[in-house]
Amino acid sequence: MVDVEHVSVIGGGVMGSGIGQAFLQNGYDVSIRDIEQEILQETEERIVDGNYGLNRAVESDHLSEEEKQAALDRLTLTTDLGEAVADADFVLEAVSEDLELKGRVFREIDSVTGDTPLYSNTSGFSATSLSNALEDPSRFAVAHFFNPAQIMTLVEIVPTGQTDDEVVDTIVEVSERMGKTAIVLEDAPGDYGFVANRCYAAMRREAERIVEEGVATEKQVDTALEEGYNLPVGPFSLRGIGEEWD
Repeated sequence: MVDVEHVSVIGGGVMGSGIGQAFLQNGYDVSIRDIEQEILQETEERIVDGNYGLNRAVESDHLSEEEKQAALDRLTLTTDLGEAVADADFVLEAVSEDLELKGRVFREIDSVTGDTPLYSNTSGFSATSLSNALEDPSRFAVAHFFNPAQIMTLVEIVPTGQTDDEVVDTIVEVSERMGKTAIVLEDAPGDYGFVANRCYAAMRREAERIVEEGVATEKQVDTALEEGYNLPVGPFSLRGIGEEWD
């Protein structure tokens, strides 16, 4: 099994910065790559001063000031893909949820890495479809972290029929070391979403039908699900604060 010390995250947006911070807070060296320096400045701002950033972790006594500084010392931000993946024990893609873009990014990653395990944080694209961008698909699996990755504990892991067992074992072990719950799923080509998002999407569709039929208001639907099933937030309130699904 790969002994992981250095993780490379490709994509410095909301998910990439959150995943990178989660690794940093658990002692890993992290390189985050994006295509523009301005994006990387925003990445750093989210990691330090975001709603779930390091400063907030210090304020809530989840980190000491020394641990925060040590985490930042382990962070590298770069626009150079080769620099980002150099010496990385695995690479995790976290660019926008666009299949063509992800395929292009994986082809670029493939050209500058050898046998390093590769993962995608896609929230729903088939692992098999993404692995087609690689010369050696055996080193690929999906590792879907949930937003905010610093807080949420679930990681959906989806190998293909060709994925090497060690690639799966590596991300399961790292996830569990980070205090997360890893579930390994079967790939379902042709369907968007794995388990959590597919179930949530079905719930959201039914919630919208209830409102359309005049059975209840959006607020009443949210209240029913929050109070009746102890959901932290109902589907309409969640839509208002942003969703990974979209």
